[in-house]
Amino acid sequence: MKRVNGLVVGLGLMAAGTIGGVAFAATHGSALSTSTPGSVPQSGSLGRFSAMMGGSGAGASSGLGGMMASAMNQYLGNTHAAMGYVGSGGGGMMGAASGSVWTPAQVAKLVQQSEQGVTIDRTTNTITYHSTQDLLVPLAAPAALHIKGMQWEIDGLINPKVVVPQGAQITVDLVNADQGYMHGFEVTTARPPFREMAMMQGPATFSRAFIMPILPETSQGQYHRSTQFTATKAGTYSYICPVPGHAAQGMAGRFVVS
Repeated sequence: MKRVNGLVVGLGLMAAGTIGGVAFAATHGSALSTSTPGSVPQSGSLGRFSAMMGGSGAGASSGLGGMMASAMNQYLGNTHAAMGYVGSGGGGMMGAASGSVWTPAQVAKLVQQSEQGVTIDRTTNTITYHSTQDLLVPLAAPAALHIKGMQWEIDGLINPKVVVPQGAQITVDLVNADQGYMHGFEVTTARPPFREMAMMQGPATFSRAFIMPILPETSQGQYHRSTQFTATKAGTYSYICPVPGHAAQGMAGRFVVS
């Protein structure tokens, strides 16, 4: 993602023990860039939203009320905050949202592993998985692509349609390849067009089909975090970044279970 220097206050999301807990932290960084198109039950999504809005949803840390209120003031008046901008290097409480760091070589090796036994159709922008044990490695808004805006890269395709067999166990290893914004991952029943709070348009489709946002790329490498879920029900769903505004700006694709 291209970045323009400036001074903003960033609003971050961090996991506080469970998926339901969300907290915020402030830092300095760069300004917003534009975009081009390219079980967690419903109560879990509502719990995350409640925590984001300053509530005490499941897993939320105690004693954060004042900070939440202050963060919400920034959220209401600062687009970058709403979009999860954390600036260069993150810091402070953001460490809890970091996951762990991989070098570019480690990321490349994992991507190669994920492509084994997979049909990648560049003409139709479709990736088809055939195994009952599948590895999905979404790269969040890779800066190396030099594409304006928000997008996913999976196996060399931008926002591809992902097709998996019904009943397959899916391991998702999210890698944040962005240099300025936090990103998470969710397979959801929500459909486009996506609104600012896309995660509120529908719950996660399958139990554990959600990864909390992680920090941007650093000079040491790229943060990653994983989850596993079983694609139990056939249908057409969406995979999105649940950070406010990101799916609306194009960070989404179709997830088909057949």
